[in-house]
Amino acid sequence: MVKRMLVRVGIGLALAAVARVGVKKYLDDRETNDHSYLEPKWDETPSVDADKDEDEVGLTQLDSIYRAEWQANAYPRSEAERKALEE
Repeated sequence: MVKRMLVRVGIGLALAAVARVGVKKYLDDRETNDHSYLEPKWDETPSVDADKDEDEVGLTQLDSIYRAEWQANAYPRSEAERKALEE
């Protein structure tokens, strides 16, 4: 009976050690991850549609994404259009 208990405690300790090593490895990988998905600087790179659409000239990729969203949601382009819509 005592032998069974010692075996079960030993197995439990071994599983806990393996889990601790796994969690430590996961946290280390998470800290040292280079976050390559953030590498393109969306707010610094010029819009890819600048050569196709004259309204895109001078916009960054992030601005282009926002512009597309605003157009899809029918936001007015300018202050004058906004005032015209209000009147």
